[in-house]
Amino acid sequence: RHLFDMVLSVLALNGFQSVKYNYEHFIQEISEYNLHSCYYALNESKISLEDWMSHLIEKGLSLIPPDVGQAVVLAIDDTLIEKFGEKFEHWSRLFDHSAHGGSNYLNGHCFVSLLLGIPVRDESGCRYVSFPIAYRMWTKEKTKLEMAAELVRSAMKTLGEQRQVVLCLDSWYPKGCVKDLVEEYSNLTMICNVRKDTAVYDLPPDKTGRRGRPKVRGERVSLENFTLQELSKGDFCVGFRPVRTMLFGKRTVFAVVSKPKEGNSYRLFLCTRDPKELHIDLAFFDEKAVAFAETNVDFLPLTIYDMRWDIEVSYYEQKTFWALGDYRLRSQVGIERLINLLTVCYASVKFLPYSSQEFACLKGMSAQQVRFTLGRQIRQEVFFTLFMNRLEVAK
Repeated sequence: RHLFDMVLSVLALNGFQSVKYNYEHFIQEISEYNLHSCYYALNESKISLEDWMSHLIEKGLSLIPPDVGQAVVLAIDDTLIEKFGEKFEHWSRLFDHSAHGGSNYLNGHCFVSLLLGIPVRDESGCRYVSFPIAYRMWTKEKTKLEMAAELVRSAMKTLGEQRQVVLCLDSWYPKGCVKDLVEEYSNLTMICNVRKDTAVYDLPPDKTGRRGRPKVRGERVSLENFTLQELSKGDFCVGFRPVRTMLFGKRTVFAVVSKPKEGNSYRLFLCTRDPKELHIDLAFFDEKAVAFAETNVDFLPLTIYDMRWDIEVSYYEQKTFWALGDYRLRSQVGIERLINLLTVCYASVKFLPYSSQEFACLKGMSAQQVRFTLGRQIRQEVFFTLFMNRLEVAK
């Protein structure tokens, strides 16, 4: 009940400034408990963040039409939140690679997050709806790779083994225990951007029948040696070939190289499954991303990888409009629960127009527009309820 009222306060007040602010301006009007119990609900009560993530995934899977059997998409990344003062638990000095001025270091917290993209269909067409499903604070007790692998394993328990899952990663995450996930789950495919100086080799030659250990890889291949093909739409040239890498050992992966038509800026992507085996309908992607797969089905990993940018969009929206970094709690438990509560609210607003016919008119709106529309309705309901109650007491 406490947490549900906090979600209502986020919608009604169009944001979250602090527990005290939302309590004084909304929660105390619709409830009888005190401010301390709200802090207790976040810091002391038994709340399983894994259950929250599981319910969000189940809700997302329920929105997929029965006749759509294509893959769902997961994306992993981390984000920094700057905090002033040293009273916050697990506060540390962090390097910000995206800083555009001043110091590249900031004081605050680092969070590893997981995003889920599901295919939906409505009157206006087909699309993927993406929303975050979990945030975890980096405390230096585990590496960010270990935390990311745990999040994926928790998600795969709910996603099951029947549906194909594609995991999109930037160049920092495809290593260690995250890379090994493709060996644990047969239905998991990894599409990752890697450094362009990553060693790429041809497939090993056929066995000769002679004595000695057979080669596990062929000759090293330079990115300039890829045969590039111009896209039917766009300003890129793309090449493809199956390769072996030191990163994935004896596993054959499929390399996709992209380069602008004017320039020599190469980018290298690896896919752990043959693109022809991916269950993907291009109708669910926007026109810009579809240009890769329409030119050649082998370029499909680039079309799917375009969805990884959705996690950056969610960071921007949550930090700018949903007060992701405005928490004033000091303990790790309270901070994680509050941020995941805001994430549940944000994700619910994202898929609400597709989960209920009553809210179908909100399709196509941003999460902020949906929140404003729901908040206005909630404020009206609260006003009329309180107005009648006070009138009866006065009479």
